[in-house]
Amino acid sequence: MTAPARRGPSVRRLLLGVNVVVLLVPVLAIVLLRIYDAHLVEQTERRLIAESVIIGEAWRSAWLAARGVDEARAPDIAPPGLGGASFFPIEPVVDVAARLTPPEPAVRRRPAPEPGTVPRAAPADPAAVAAGEAIQPLLQRAKRINLTGVRVLDADGCVVASTAPDRLEGCLVDHPEVQRALAGEYHAVARPRHSDEPTPPLTAISRGGTIRVFTATPIHSGGKVVGVVRMSRTTIEAARALWKHRSILGWGLVASLVLVLALSLFLSRRITRPVRAIRDAAQAIARGEPRQPLSPDGAIPAELFALSEALDAMTAELARRANYVADFAANVSHELKTPITAIRGASELLEDAWPGMDDAQRGRFLANIQADARRMERLVTDLLRLARLENAPAHAAEPARLAEILDGLGAHADPARLQIQVAAPLADLPLALPADELHGALGNLVDNALTHGGDGPVTVTAARDGAAVTVTVTDQGPGISANNRDKVFERFFTTRRDRGGTGLGLPIVRAIARARGGDAWLAHSGAEGTAFALRLPVAHDPAVSAPA
Repeated sequence: MTAPARRGPSVRRLLLGVNVVVLLVPVLAIVLLRIYDAHLVEQTERRLIAESVIIGEAWRSAWLAARGVDEARAPDIAPPGLGGASFFPIEPVVDVAARLTPPEPAVRRRPAPEPGTVPRAAPADPAAVAAGEAIQPLLQRAKRINLTGVRVLDADGCVVASTAPDRLEGCLVDHPEVQRALAGEYHAVARPRHSDEPTPPLTAISRGGTIRVFTATPIHSGGKVVGVVRMSRTTIEAARALWKHRSILGWGLVASLVLVLALSLFLSRRITRPVRAIRDAAQAIARGEPRQPLSPDGAIPAELFALSEALDAMTAELARRANYVADFAANVSHELKTPITAIRGASELLEDAWPGMDDAQRGRFLANIQADARRMERLVTDLLRLARLENAPAHAAEPARLAEILDGLGAHADPARLQIQVAAPLADLPLALPADELHGALGNLVDNALTHGGDGPVTVTAARDGAAVTVTVTDQGPGISANNRDKVFERFFTTRRDRGGTGLGLPIVRAIARARGGDAWLAHSGAEGTAFALRLPVAHDPAVSAPA
């Protein structure tokens, strides 16, 4: 047994969700690429920090040796203000999300000697130059491996060692990162890279990025800055980094394609599967097969859920009406067959034996024909009324009131037999059905009670039942036999067929009540009498605030 259909999200939301996911894939890729690009810049800065610390300590050792200071007794290398901390790591500070620093300014030449003075061929601290010369071979060898640009500056910001030997005569005091380092603070900047060289291949060690990171790390000794290591390196391009991880990238691309394909198949299944189920069920009904529910199992889009429910209700109603028409035709043919046969037989006898009949015989046959014709007329009238009640859609009607109908019934009945015991507040309540239907329903019940109740009185009472009023019609007749109690509301069931009964009175009462949201039933029946109940909803009436 299939599970009942569940109302899922609408097609609009499904399409929106899939489109958002598909749109987010490239957006997410761009965001991740930017994050990865920033990570590469940070990775480059961390590498420069690590190298600059090693180079700075090598230069510091050579500087102390040139000054004749034992390194074991050298002053503390910690920057001032750390309170004797044992560790003072340097964290990256470059933010590529912000604007890049403008290109580096021109290198300032060393000041020329004033006229009449002795020319100075070296900085104020010869130990700084000696230390620079000591580590110069190290810088040259390291450059061949890591391609990093290095300049070691003295306390005045002038170059004393460099991976470019032709740049030993300049001073970088105009560079913002060097100014911060000379003040005792690590600083780094990112500048756009402009190169006339062709872009290196993806597999080359050279980097073809568009950003170059510059770091300036101060060298401390004895609480003051004695030098600066200024390093630079071009960041690796994201494309080159991704090329190195192309296998992982390929799997990610495959996963993205699988995700998009899965979403497309999911959306297609959520829409086309219920459509196909509805189509197959409709085609089965068109072929005359037994009706199957049109609602497919599982969660389906809201629009298709509503469509399947509407089509299911429509086919159920069409099937009910088709069955009703078939039953109606069968019942009509059965019920009309008897009076038609009687009329035909009487007319044939009159035709064949008319000359030999006396007036009394002719009158008797003609009276039978007229009685059967009247019964047929009542039968057709009641059938049409019942069919209209059972198949016509409910519509808003002018509310009827019990008082008006009961007054009309009392005026046409024997006051000694019909006793109406309905309180005035209940009699004046508006009921949710038109006056002609209420008159028909109560009239049939009262006529039925007067006919089958012998000579005893018929009592009509009413009681409030929440949002409805229950009217009970009670007689004091012999009651209904146990075998017939379950049949009294069946169409064409009657015990007065010989007296023209159609068996449609009580079915019409029930049809009127159910068409308006009420009901009719046999309340009780026995030797003391029979009672039928008619429950009718109260119409909305702001003037009615509480039950009587």
